[in-house]
Amino acid sequence: MTANQAGPAGDPEYFVEGLRCLDGRHSMRLPKTLPALVKLAPVLKVEDLGTERWEGYTTTRRRFFFAGLTVGLVAYSNDANRYSLERVEIRGGQWARIAPFAVGEAIDSVRGKLGQIADDDVELRSIYQGENESVRFKTKAGAVSAVIYQCYTG
Repeated sequence: MTANQAGPAGDPEYFVEGLRCLDGRHSMRLPKTLPALVKLAPVLKVEDLGTERWEGYTTTRRRFFFAGLTVGLVAYSNDANRYSLERVEIRGGQWARIAPFAVGEAIDSVRGKLGQIADDDVELRSIYQGENESVRFKTKAGAVSAVIYQCYTG
């Protein structure tokens, strides 16, 4: 775990070995298939953000809005079950079951989970970066108000 240069907002970035959006250290626990993902809770809104044509199939970037959760992903026309995460923003405490960090959780608790690298990040303003993916936090009154994962789609 090492410090990197400042992130886009000027906040420090720290490398965390093995940090991933799925199937890794500090990863989310989301369903493996797209149909199961959209059944997590009632979908409030879906935005189609663009389609790319590839040889024999298309990919569509979509954003799914649930109460307290926004999931950005890539869906594949040649496999209705497959998806790749782009971004997940958790803003509701009811989603504690899908991630190791929860809205409403005390900053000190999150820092403890991240380990020694977060010791000096008293407001959780840093970006915690894996090889290609990251997690950052928004905080208010000593607790997490949002957990934001940026994910690599390939």
